[in-house]
Amino acid sequence: MGNGESVSIPGGGTEGYHVLRVQDNSPGQAAGLEPFFDFIVCIGNTRLDQDNDTMKEILKQHVERPLELTIYNSKTQTVRQTQITPSQMWGGQGLLGVSIRFCSFEGARENVWHVLSVQPNSPAAIAGLCSNTDYILGAESVLNQADDLIAHVQANEGKPLKLYVYNVELDSVREVTLTPNSAWGGEGCLGCDIGYGYLHRIPIIEHPDKENSALTGIPQIDSVQTGPKFPDPSNFPVPQQQAGFESIDCFIL
Repeated sequence: MGNGESVSIPGGGTEGYHVLRVQDNSPGQAAGLEPFFDFIVCIGNTRLDQDNDTMKEILKQHVERPLELTIYNSKTQTVRQTQITPSQMWGGQGLLGVSIRFCSFEGARENVWHVLSVQPNSPAAIAGLCSNTDYILGAESVLNQADDLIAHVQANEGKPLKLYVYNVELDSVREVTLTPNSAWGGEGCLGCDIGYGYLHRIPIIEHPDKENSALTGIPQIDSVQTGPKFPDPSNFPVPQQQAGFESIDCFIL
């Protein structure tokens, strides 16, 4: 690694452990794991393509000893390797301090909700949602389809609701707490227009070393990557609808 030689992930496939949360000051944070976008696909030379205790057992065998993780990032559609040291001494929960779930990362970029506009004085505005640059990634429950977000918001009318939101200008994920209120004085219970579908996915961050990465399946590993600078969102081209992709869905929340 690091010498320009590309190496395929052993076993192929599109399964791994989705990183949902990373605790502050944890080994996971020190290793640069990125919530929602990172999938752990290998630990050492072991491909993590089954939901079993393999990862847990390997971590237990390497407490306070460095391990190499292979990570697929759905935002950049690239693969990197990083070192992590499982620890019982860092002061939080777990050996890595991360929350994960086993799943496929195929289509991971599709399950996002683009904030198109935010009405003044609405619950969305009060919570700090930003038009055009914010993307809702999920909530405390799993959201897999467009209707899941609608149902989740409606089920929490009048109650504080936590959403995980990615901002393309800041290239960061934050927690947003808002309270759905259909009586706030405007349209919807949040007061924002939401887009879902092909034209509303997070734009891919192009990386200069991506030439050897496959656009389907699992990309090739070329080097340990540093975080790329995200381009100015005002320069994003307007994507065109392509045959074979789902229709565009826009709705008001």
